[in-house]
Amino acid sequence: MESKKNNFNIKQEILKYLSHWKWIVLSITIATIISFFYLRYASDVYQTSAKIKILDNSNTAFKLPTDNVSIFGNNETSKGNEIVIMKSSRILSAVVDSLNLTTEIYAVGTIKSIELWKNAPFRIIWASEKDSLIPQQTAFEIVLTKTGYKVKGNNKEYKFGETNFNTAIPFKIVPKNKILLNKSNGNEYLVTLKTRKSVVQSISNSITIDYVVKQSDILSLTLKGFNQDKINDIVNTLIEVFNQDGIQDRQLVSKKTIEFVDDRFKFLFNELDSIETSKADFKKESELSFVEADASILMQNNYESKSKLAAANTQIALAKLMINALNTSKGLDLLPSNIGIENGEVNGLVANYNEQILKRNKIMLSGGGDANPMVKEAATLALQIKNNIRASILGYQNVLAVSRNEFSRISNSDHAKYSKVPFNEKGVRSIERQQSIKESLYVLLLQKREEAAINLAITNPSIKVVDYAIFSANPVAPQRNVIFITALLFGLLIPIGIIYIYYSLDNKINNKEDLESLIPEVPVIAEIPFIETESKAIQFLDRSILSESFRILRNNINYINTKKDNGSVLFVTSTIKGEGKTFISLNLAITLSTLGKKVILIGADLRNPQLHRKLDLERPSLKGITNFLYDTSVKVSDIKVSHLTDTNLNFDIIFSGTIPPNPAELLSNGRFELLLNEIKNDYDYIIVDTAPTLLVADTTLITHLADTVLYVTRANFTEKKLLKFISNLKTLNTIKNMGIILNNVGQSKGYGYSYSYNYGYGYGYDNDPIVNTSVLYKIKKWYRMLRKNSV
Repeated sequence: MESKKNNFNIKQEILKYLSHWKWIVLSITIATIISFFYLRYASDVYQTSAKIKILDNSNTAFKLPTDNVSIFGNNETSKGNEIVIMKSSRILSAVVDSLNLTTEIYAVGTIKSIELWKNAPFRIIWASEKDSLIPQQTAFEIVLTKTGYKVKGNNKEYKFGETNFNTAIPFKIVPKNKILLNKSNGNEYLVTLKTRKSVVQSISNSITIDYVVKQSDILSLTLKGFNQDKINDIVNTLIEVFNQDGIQDRQLVSKKTIEFVDDRFKFLFNELDSIETSKADFKKESELSFVEADASILMQNNYESKSKLAAANTQIALAKLMINALNTSKGLDLLPSNIGIENGEVNGLVANYNEQILKRNKIMLSGGGDANPMVKEAATLALQIKNNIRASILGYQNVLAVSRNEFSRISNSDHAKYSKVPFNEKGVRSIERQQSIKESLYVLLLQKREEAAINLAITNPSIKVVDYAIFSANPVAPQRNVIFITALLFGLLIPIGIIYIYYSLDNKINNKEDLESLIPEVPVIAEIPFIETESKAIQFLDRSILSESFRILRNNINYINTKKDNGSVLFVTSTIKGEGKTFISLNLAITLSTLGKKVILIGADLRNPQLHRKLDLERPSLKGITNFLYDTSVKVSDIKVSHLTDTNLNFDIIFSGTIPPNPAELLSNGRFELLLNEIKNDYDYIIVDTAPTLLVADTTLITHLADTVLYVTRANFTEKKLLKFISNLKTLNTIKNMGIILNNVGQSKGYGYSYSYNYGYGYGYDNDPIVNTSVLYKIKKWYRMLRKNSV
């Protein structure tokens, strides 16, 4: 196997495939014709494309001039989500319903039907509810007449506008274009109703949505279909539906915002009312009006209370001093006056008392004595006043004690109230904080409600159309150049593939190189070509390619034949039946006899003799070698046939004779060797046609009698595994001097083999059954038989 790989011949491989050029050309022709008719009748697929820009409306909504605080989150558009939304069943279903895509009308042609869209002469109105049509589907053909139509398969004619209840789904046909309708009289149309789900799925699978470039806001919408106007309408309607869907979404957001704010208004109103009520109750319970003002008043009152308490204590102390002064005065002494006592009565009595004392003292100084009536009167009056002073001071002290207690109580009360001021302030601020939050939220919601109301009235579009749908002028499918190239490739590759598989699975010998690579120890001495003629025998002085091949065989035998004198014994054998050993034997005998050599041909295949058939003779009328082997009375001259009548054969023949029951025993009884020894002196060449070596042991029993064994193999017939058997015969020295003949070369031209004289192999011979005959050969043979029978 290594030598086979190393001897790989690229030229031979190419020629091997080129030898089947007729089949390759036929395959390419058929593929081209198929592609032509496919392109002729295949429906053209067109492509339409549109471009849109997705608008980010998160920053374009109306806002009041505030801090731009949003309570509704970020509305940044997710472009990837927009693609999913555009291809969603909800959006596509709206497109299908808008264009009534579930109903399709086709103009029926001889080979193909063409879908109609804007140029349809009529339209279909289904008599069922729209929702009930969603899961249903049907199809029927109609034939237009002058005044109506007929459903195919039903001879009843229906008028335009008349409801047809005889179909699975009732419908009526309404004329759309009277001019087209008049021209369409007698035409057939196919009407189909598909389910919405199937149509939506079909559009979803067909449409392509992607960005024009990365990091771009522009989307490209591409759709393929058979009708240019239809795919344009689908894409444009999809853009409009998507735009309206986005607008409705934002309007819905605005409506929900208004509803939400209105609901919150009610809640916040109740909350604010509750807070204000709580604030009023807290101030009422805490006796507050305004915390800062109340604190200031409490501080002033506390200060005044303390001042009055201090003044009361001072007056009490002064009153005690006056009492002490009264108690410590001897006689009628003057009393201190204006010491700070704020009692007018006491101060008036002290002043009157001192006046009387001064008056008494003045009288006494003027000469009056204690007995002086004026002195006595003044002294008596002074004592009365002094007693009144004491009584007044005591009363004043009681009043001061009461006042001091009251001032002390007021001071303590004001102090307690003042100490509660921080806590009251905290409570008020807490209530006011809640009130402020609710009020801010109320104002913010009021602002958002106004924004939502304005945005509802001035909603921006979702997209900007860059380019509306524009369909391609030329169809995008089928691609004619690609189809033709593909057809050529398939037409080329399919036969080549079949040929490759055929040769990969081929286990037969095909050429000389196979023999040389598998059994290099045995020489190949001749290649016999395949010829496509009825005659299997060469003629005298024949100059055909077959004759040349046998002349080469004749010359090569001289090189390998060990016996150079007369009586060379040449055994012709093969591995199995049908390899052409009898054919080789006969034509070799003819070739050797043309040189003037004495040649005898012996048919030693006792089990399946074929020599008589080659010469068109009847076997029962011929005695042969079998008679010589078992009957000792039979002589060589009795079985030898010399120069057959009606033939140009210039050699003798010994046929096999009757088929014996024990050919192996006959061949090994010694009489066959006796036969050869007897005729060796009379002939230059003794050619023995023996039995196949693999099937029976007949030949191996007598091969030691041969000077040279010519081992016949047949191209495109002998299996490669049988060559191992030949190699074993050589290795075991069963056959000593062997040369291989390759018969039938060129019957299978697949290996690109050529004869050494540049004669192209295309020949045949041998009447043995040919198993692997080419189809072309069988056709020619059948044609010749027809001509022969007709004659």
